[in-house]
Amino acid sequence: MDHQPFEGWLLNNQLLTADEKRQLNTHLKVCSSCSALAEVNLALTSVKIAAPEAGFTDRFRIRLEARKKAIRRRNFWGFLLLALSVLSVLALISWPVITRMVDSPVNLLVSWFGALLSFWASLEAMVHAGFLLFRIVPGFIPIYFWIIFMLAACAWGLLWVVSFIRLTKFPQGV
Repeated sequence: MDHQPFEGWLLNNQLLTADEKRQLNTHLKVCSSCSALAEVNLALTSVKIAAPEAGFTDRFRIRLEARKKAIRRRNFWGFLLLALSVLSVLALISWPVITRMVDSPVNLLVSWFGALLSFWASLEAMVHAGFLLFRIVPGFIPIYFWIIFMLAACAWGLLWVVSFIRLTKFPQGV
């Protein structure tokens, strides 16, 4: 049974024409779901709204300010505790480096500079080896393998996009 226009009329409390009122009354006689909705709507509109007690807004504002102040205080102490914990862990981890630096800062700088030069030389060698492989390897691999590889990469990307779309869809409304 199609409830859509009738539910919309009941929930939105919109003014209805004579024909729409007749259709709604006919539908309410045969549909228990819509008639229950109409009864609830009638009960909600006929209830008298109670006024708040005197001073409610002042009491609420004072309580809200106190709660905000307590939250700010708790956040401050929590952040301070977190920062001190992180700093103490960092100090504990870096303690050997700090003591070595205090003993002889020149030796520490020399070893860091040597490690940096070693890293740079290794990186440069890997780049040269990579360029060499990129120039030599394509000649050994047949063209049909490259085509199959590119098709597989495209299919993998398409599968990723489709799964991403399906996983991010959220149901909308009623």
